[in-house]
Amino acid sequence: MPVCQIKKIFRITLYLVLFQYSNLSAVSADSIGASLILLSVHTNPGILALREQYPRIIDAKGQYVLTPGFEGFYEQQLAQGTLNIDAMRFAAAAGYDCADMKFGYLHWGARWVFPWTERLLLEAGLGPSLIFRESWTKRFAELVDDEEGFWAESDQFMPGYQHKWVIGGNLELQYQWASNWQVYWALVPAVNILVINSIGVKYSFK
Repeated sequence: MPVCQIKKIFRITLYLVLFQYSNLSAVSADSIGASLILLSVHTNPGILALREQYPRIIDAKGQYVLTPGFEGFYEQQLAQGTLNIDAMRFAAAAGYDCADMKFGYLHWGARWVFPWTERLLLEAGLGPSLIFRESWTKRFAELVDDEEGFWAESDQFMPGYQHKWVIGGNLELQYQWASNWQVYWALVPAVNILVINSIGVKYSFK
């Protein structure tokens, strides 16, 4: 990974950390949540010979793939200030990707809430993310050549896994079905690559 990209991610992360701790006195509620990762929809044709080998494809061309996994998160609400941030979230996930290899991610970022009705709202998140997966060269050595540098692989950092740092996030359509409980459908839109779908529950200490 280029040094300039690492520095950029570090600066963004540092800014968000400082911003969050400068607003600790304004915290109005804390929330936790968990979701099941269910389905990946590939929006880029990619290598068809590769996609046809995915173990849990729903269609012949491997556009729709079952990718079972689990995500958990902790969310801290803030009084709106700079950039109108409503909350900060730390999330971690683990599961199996479309190639049936172990994968996971760590994410920490800002959240923005857009109410639609009294019970229905849209929440959007954005922040630094570390995504990792078992090296695809174990299964698709003849078809995968580090995907033009999109993934990094090193014997010094997470050996046996490929990883990448991105500025990522998700969209959640949330419905409040009880005073402290919400159910939601979440999308992780990796633009022009795939869209990951999950369903979950969120509990607010309020």
